[in-house]
Amino acid sequence: MLLSTVALAVPLGGCPGDEASACKDYSPPASFDAQNPTVSFAKDVMPIFTQSCAFSSCHGSASGSSNGVFLGGTDPTRVHESIVDVRSSKLPAMAFVKAGDPRESFLLRKMDGSQCALDAQCTGSDCGQSMPHNDDALPLETRDTLRRWIAQGAKND
Repeated sequence: MLLSTVALAVPLGGCPGDEASACKDYSPPASFDAQNPTVSFAKDVMPIFTQSCAFSSCHGSASGSSNGVFLGGTDPTRVHESIVDVRSSKLPAMAFVKAGDPRESFLLRKMDGSQCALDAQCTGSDCGQSMPHNDDALPLETRDTLRRWIAQGAKND
C-alpha cells in the first residue's frame, strides 16, 4: 500500500485532541514550486532544526534520548545521516526523510501536523503528536523550505 494514496483535505494542526477537527492531511497548493528557490541543507535547513528542534529536551541530546531522531549539534553530516533514508521507529514503512519525496517523509508529515492520517500504519496505531510538540506549527514558509530541500534530493551540501 502506498502511503501517498491518503487523500484528505488539511487545515494545520488538525490532529490530536481537537474533537472539532477531524484528522486531515496536508498537500501544498498547485502553485507550490518545489524546485525554486534552491535550498541548502547547511545554510537553510540546519538553522531551522537548531532554532526549533535541537533542544536537549527534544531532538538535540547528543547522549541519551533524542525522542526518536537526532536534529541537534553543529555537525550537519551527523544530522543528515540520522534522518535521510532512516526509518522511523513509529512508522517503519516510512523514512524520516525520503530524498525527492516530501509526502513520504515522516519528519515533514509530523511538522505539517498530518501524521495522524497515517495512524493506522504506525506502531500502536498512533503516530504521535505533531511537531514542534505542544507548540504552534512552524510557519508554512519554514516548512516549505524543508519541503523544497527534500524535493530537491535532500542533499548534504
